[in-house]
Amino acid sequence: MGEDAKRGRIYIPLEDLAKFNYTEQDFFKGVVDERWRALMRFQIDRARQFYTTSDQGITYLTSDARWPVWAASMLYGQILEVIERNDYDVFSQRAYVPQWKKLRTLPVAWMRSQVL
Repeated sequence: MGEDAKRGRIYIPLEDLAKFNYTEQDFFKGVVDERWRALMRFQIDRARQFYTTSDQGITYLTSDARWPVWAASMLYGQILEVIERNDYDVFSQRAYVPQWKKLRTLPVAWMRSQVL
């Protein structure tokens, strides 16, 4: 999100910003305060609900499509964990999953694709 803010882009629904009294100007300035943290907790909770719901449908995909979808779901979920560990500061710290952790996640995703 920090990279998007620097490019003048915002992908968070404006009604969500308003709900937490956080402005577009705050976003573009990279303000990290309790309003932002509450907004991010809300967004992360929503994302996790979407992941939980969509993960249930992975079994309906063709067998060759399941592994990459499981991998994406798991890795994006890990990015949410990094955002939380960074105290929701997405402006000065890029949230990413290190290569070693990605490599550790892929076999687990493969196993899920075979049994779930």
